[in-house]
Amino acid sequence: MHCEKNLNTVKKHLKSFEQLIKKENKMKRYLFAAALACTFGVSYAQKAELAEAQKALDKKDYASALSYVGKADAIIKQNESSVPAEQKAQAMYIKGIVALAQAGDNTEAAADAIKQLAEVVKFESAKDYSARNNETKKNETFASQADLDKAMISGKYSKPKVADRVATYTPAIKQALNTAGADLYQKAVDAFNAKKYEDAAKLFDVTYLAQEQYAPKADTALYNNAAISMLQAHKYDEAAEYYKKLIDMGYTGIETVYEATDVLSGKRQIYPSKKDLDTQVKLKLATDPTTRVEPSKEPEIYLTFIQILFQQEKWDDVVEYARKARAKFPQDKNYLMIEGQVYYDNKQFDKYLELLKEGEKLYPEDADIQYNMGYIYGELKDKDNAKLHYEKALEKDPKYANAYINLASMVLDKEQQINEEIDKLPFSLNAAQKKQYDQLRAQKDEIYKEAVKVLERGYQNVPDNTVIVQTLRNLYNNLGDEANAKKFSDLTKSLLGE
Repeated sequence: MHCEKNLNTVKKHLKSFEQLIKKENKMKRYLFAAALACTFGVSYAQKAELAEAQKALDKKDYASALSYVGKADAIIKQNESSVPAEQKAQAMYIKGIVALAQAGDNTEAAADAIKQLAEVVKFESAKDYSARNNETKKNETFASQADLDKAMISGKYSKPKVADRVATYTPAIKQALNTAGADLYQKAVDAFNAKKYEDAAKLFDVTYLAQEQYAPKADTALYNNAAISMLQAHKYDEAAEYYKKLIDMGYTGIETVYEATDVLSGKRQIYPSKKDLDTQVKLKLATDPTTRVEPSKEPEIYLTFIQILFQQEKWDDVVEYARKARAKFPQDKNYLMIEGQVYYDNKQFDKYLELLKEGEKLYPEDADIQYNMGYIYGELKDKDNAKLHYEKALEKDPKYANAYINLASMVLDKEQQINEEIDKLPFSLNAAQKKQYDQLRAQKDEIYKEAVKVLERGYQNVPDNTVIVQTLRNLYNNLGDEANAKKFSDLTKSLLGE
């Protein structure tokens, strides 16, 4: 009897425990259902806000579109891991399109809008990483494969999935930026033609930014246009940045140009491709078609960039890019001459001379190289080599006026020592001193005659050089040759328009 009583007690406790388990399971089902309802409610709320935002955008009611998308954004941020990628992309897309529409002529605002839309394209081209949360029984998204792997290792997730996102808004973005890019480019051209060069540069830059999103490849010539515009605006720092960018990108500017005469306007017109040109000719809308290949702009880009660096006294950069340019375009001596000018301006004459010797080998027929060698030897007080290279310059180019002038100047330098000797003589001369003075004067006359011989050669080859003509006038005056002094005095007046 006692055992039966104990058995009944156990049965009673078991029944109570079963009721408790049922009650707890019921509560769990209720809580799960409530959480599910909450999730569906949140999902519906953000979806509804985005739908209203899209309607407002379609009506160009940008203020309302931003208001609705702002509400959706707030919900998305609170439920980041459970929001579908498409809804995130839609929110980003609406904000970007509104920003683009409201940018107007503000290039900075347009650039920001384009960057926003570029982020949407980047977002839609990425992958979705998701897994099921074993506790909530819901799928959650992760930012990367590494985050997904970490979640799986924790043991709290199952059914991992990696999938490509659907590019729902990318096509619309490309179309919007295509339209915006064409508009920005026309504004850039109009600004340049109106001589608003800085505005033009900024617009060319933003056009490139837009093209990066919708075109197979953005047209690097836009950066060249921006560089030229900044140069015209005397914004040399900004121009240098564009030229450096072009150099780093390897831009050459070599392109095939398809051109014909438009029948309606009678003007020459450039067509985007040979196919377009052929079509217009076939339809008899264009005549006289031509095709030409534009030469490389790369040497000019390097040279302009280096000249700006030189103006900014960035000597190390000048030498660096001059050497790069020399390696790419060994036939062009301009880069060597600019590098040499750096050494000259910084009194590094030995370095300059070594560079010129290298140039003499590379450009054996170049008069400028020989002239500069003559000049540097003169700075180094090596008069024999100075004279030698001035004469070599004249062999290459008999019209090299400065070579004649410097040769004559070297001759006339000898006059200073004679003048010093004359200055030592007293004001009143005795017979011996008078004889000494006459001898010194005769030496000066010989110097003048030697200089005249050099400059007369110059006058025969460069008769319109005012320095040569004026110096000959002065020398003939010193020699007492009135006829020639008058001749060159008249020529001086004629050249100076007196």
